[in-house]
Amino acid sequence: MRTTSMIGLVFVFIACVGDGMAGFQESIPGEIQGWKAQGEDETYNSETLFALINGGAELYLSYGFREAWVRRYMGPEKREISLEIYDMGRSEDAFGVFSSERQDEDIGIGQGSEYGGGLLRFWKDRFFVSLTTTGEESRVRDVMIRLAEETAKAIGKEGSKPRLVSLLPERGLQRDSIRFFHTAAILDRQYFLSNRNILHLGKDTDCVLAKYADGYRAAQLLLVRYAGAEAAREALDDFVSSYVPEARNKGKARMENGAWVFVRIEGTLLIVVLDATSESLGQRLVSMPINTGKK
Repeated sequence: MRTTSMIGLVFVFIACVGDGMAGFQESIPGEIQGWKAQGEDETYNSETLFALINGGAELYLSYGFREAWVRRYMGPEKREISLEIYDMGRSEDAFGVFSSERQDEDIGIGQGSEYGGGLLRFWKDRFFVSLTTTGEESRVRDVMIRLAEETAKAIGKEGSKPRLVSLLPERGLQRDSIRFFHTAAILDRQYFLSNRNILHLGKDTDCVLAKYADGYRAAQLLLVRYAGAEAAREALDDFVSSYVPEARNKGKARMENGAWVFVRIEGTLLIVVLDATSESLGQRLVSMPINTGKK
C-alpha cells in the first residue's frame, strides 16, 4: 500500500509540473517575421519579480502571482520586443490583472486584449501576457499582434471570469470599466475611500468595481464577497461608521457633493453604490437580485 501511495504522489507531481508554463512555451515561435529570440529565456518567481518590474510587482503579487516567463526578440535596426507571460494561478486573477489597468479597445486576442502606445496586453486561462517594444510603434505593431496571437494559440484552453462579474446588472454597465481585485491597495488605485482599510479587504476577499451610465445618470457599483457572513457584517459596520454614518438606518445617504451612496448586505456579499448622480439609479443598482451562495 505504501508503494502504491508513493507512485500516486509521483504521478500527481508530474501532472502539476506538466501543467506549468513549460507545457506551452516551446510552442511559441523563436522567430517571427524576421524577429529572432535573443539569449536565454528568463523566469521569475515571487521573490525575484521585482527585478523584472521594479515598482510594479505588488500589483501581480496581490493577485496570487506564481511565475513569470520572459523572452526577448530582436528585429531590424536592433529594435526589441519583450514577451512576458505571467502565471497567476487562476483565470479569475489573470482577468483581474488585465482589468486593473485596461484603457483601450479590445483587439480580439485571447479572452480580452488591448493595444496602445507600444504595449499589447491580453489574458487567457490563468495567464496574463504583456508585450512591449523599444521600436517605432507603427513599424512593430503587426509583429507584436502576430506574436500575441501565436502565444494565445500556444496557451490553448480558456478559463472563467470571476463569478462576481456575472452578478453585475447589464443595464447601463460600462464593460471596459470592470475591475476585479482583492486588496485595499488595488481599490485605492481605482477609487479612494479612506487611508484605512475600512472595507476589510484582503487576499481572501473578491471584489469587483464597475461604472454605470444611464442617459445623463451615472454611478459606480462595488461588490465584495467575504469569506463568511460575519466578516461581511463587520466590514459593513466599519464602512458605514467611517464613510457614511448617515446611511446606517436607511442604507442610503446623500453626500455633500450631491451624489448618493447606497449600501446593502446579502449573506457574504456587500453591495455598495458610489457617486450615484440620481437616487433612482442608485436604488436600482443596490436592489440587484443576488444569489447568496458563498462563491
